[in-house]
Amino acid sequence: MVIVKVKKPLAVVFDFCGTAARDTFVEKTLQPYFKLAYKAYFEANWSKEECQADAKALAAVAAKDAAAPKIDLTAAKQEQIAALAKYVEYCGANKKDTSKAFVMYRFHVWFDGYDRGKLTTPVYSDVAVHIQKWKTELQLKLFIFSNGWTEATKKFMSKTSHGDLNALIDDHFDTSLGSLKDAATYRKLIERIKEDPKEVTFLTKSASEGKAAKAAGLNVVLVLTHTATVEAVSTSCKDIPIARSFTQVEFI
Repeated sequence: MVIVKVKKPLAVVFDFCGTAARDTFVEKTLQPYFKLAYKAYFEANWSKEECQADAKALAAVAAKDAAAPKIDLTAAKQEQIAALAKYVEYCGANKKDTSKAFVMYRFHVWFDGYDRGKLTTPVYSDVAVHIQKWKTELQLKLFIFSNGWTEATKKFMSKTSHGDLNALIDDHFDTSLGSLKDAATYRKLIERIKEDPKEVTFLTKSASEGKAAKAAGLNVVLVLTHTATVEAVSTSCKDIPIARSFTQVEFI
């Protein structure tokens, strides 16, 4: 096993999907759950303010689409839920599920699944073991920098195959700071965590993100689990070390 030795940092930043959890997590876990629970979410949470806000937001978007099923918010509860379900099905069938209202509603369905114990995030075992070690034994600060939404990543890390991992994470960041492929974004990150970039190690599966972070002065290790991926980036990322898992990263 090849060990990538890196000067012990004060902080470790790592991205979520593909690095901490399988990159198929959304496709194989979250999307199938949504298809099963999109209507049940309304039925179970109808009296909650958040659910009512979702219904109103979806109805407003539907009203602007001439071909979409309409939602009468003055109708009886079951009629409204039936209409909302038809609209959700319409959006899925016609690839109209990218509106802000729909995206937030989908997140809320997933969050409800986590809260009710229906969903668990399949975090890699080596990630869970090593962030525990880095936090408790090496006393490093740990940050997640995700292409997703911060609130979603927090929820995903709250119930994983290795328990609640949020207790180990000092803070979460997302693209509200900018693109993860832009060096300027990492400079903003450094300002937020108040560390010298030379004292920060970034672990990522993305070669483009790794190059951007390196340009901002961070130490970078590419964590690539697939042999084909390693071969594909070896030439273009000669100046960035490659590990196959967190197990192969050693701080000295």
